[in-house]
Amino acid sequence: MSVDPTETRRRFRAAVEAGDNAAAVATFAPDIVLRSPIIVGQFEGRQAVGDLMAAVIETFEDLHYTAEAAADDGTQILAFSARVRGREIDAVDLVRVNDEGLISEFVVHIRPMAGLAAVAAVLGPRIARGPVSRALVRLFAGPLAVLLALVDPLVPRLVRTRAG
Repeated sequence: MSVDPTETRRRFRAAVEAGDNAAAVATFAPDIVLRSPIIVGQFEGRQAVGDLMAAVIETFEDLHYTAEAAADDGTQILAFSARVRGREIDAVDLVRVNDEGLISEFVVHIRPMAGLAAVAAVLGPRIARGPVSRALVRLFAGPLAVLLALVDPLVPRLVRTRAG
């Protein structure tokens, strides 16, 4: 690899922390693929992933990175926390950098489920293809986010979280 992938990770992180979508997109390969936890498929290409990143930068509150590392295979790992509609989320980005030093693959993992539902409710309508799609996303994602927000505080009482 001609470019250190750690440097790409640092540039991406700095761009996101500064709220600079153009600088974040500048780290993306033209054929970038992003796998998101909010859809079954994937986002493909710099434009689609850039639009998603713009929505993330605009809607995630207090987004701050909490850890970063590199795996043995060169995969870059970034952990962050943020709030979405008042819900705390923790997330991990797994990023692969190509030989040109650009992000070619991006996989996002988010927890807890109520936080993921809030992310889907906020981002879904922003990235939907048109007015009908936006309405359908709102129709399904909004109530799911509300339901999970109501159930979330009960889960520790309903689920065994310790041995014994």
